[in-house]
Amino acid sequence: MRLFLSVLILIFSFQSWTKAEDISDFEIGGFTLNQSLLDNYKKDYLISNWETQKHTYDFYSQKYYKIAFFGKTYDPYDSIVLYTLKTDNLFKIKSITGFRENMDIKNCYREQESIAAEIFNLFPNTTKKTYGPAAKQVDPTGNSTEKGIYFVFQDGSAAGTACIDYGKEFLKKYPHTDDHMQVYLDTKEYSEWLRNEAWK
Repeated sequence: MRLFLSVLILIFSFQSWTKAEDISDFEIGGFTLNQSLLDNYKKDYLISNWETQKHTYDFYSQKYYKIAFFGKTYDPYDSIVLYTLKTDNLFKIKSITGFRENMDIKNCYREQESIAAEIFNLFPNTTKKTYGPAAKQVDPTGNSTEKGIYFVFQDGSAAGTACIDYGKEFLKKYPHTDDHMQVYLDTKEYSEWLRNEAWK
């Protein structure tokens, strides 16, 4: 069984499914965790994609490739971002995030709560965790925040949402940036890296 995490239709689609078994039942933009990108893309294309995304890679640790896809194919998301280990010759996906850009932050918070309720309904044995709104490290002014709700599975993987609210100074400096929602799936390995290594 595959469940598609689609922000706009998430609540309605979930109502037609029975309880899911684990995080492998989730897809975002047609991608699943631990899927090899070489199943559908050539290595040269993936490396080229990474080269175009390097300037948007914010983490200090350089352990992962960032691969991004854009277009109406991924509706209701504006883009899909994937992370794969640089040491993995199979380019297996360790993190998947769907982005909805230009989202009013209050609407994001409301939708976030609805999505969280449905995820917990599907996975009642997960552990719910929340954070924020907390200052984002990419903005030294401290005026940009992130609020998250996520669920940790028994194998350590996680599914969740985040609402990003950028400060005025940051938006002025980076006009391509905007407030947005993220819906994501992370393996245990990626989750631990994000907490303990990414910003070191």
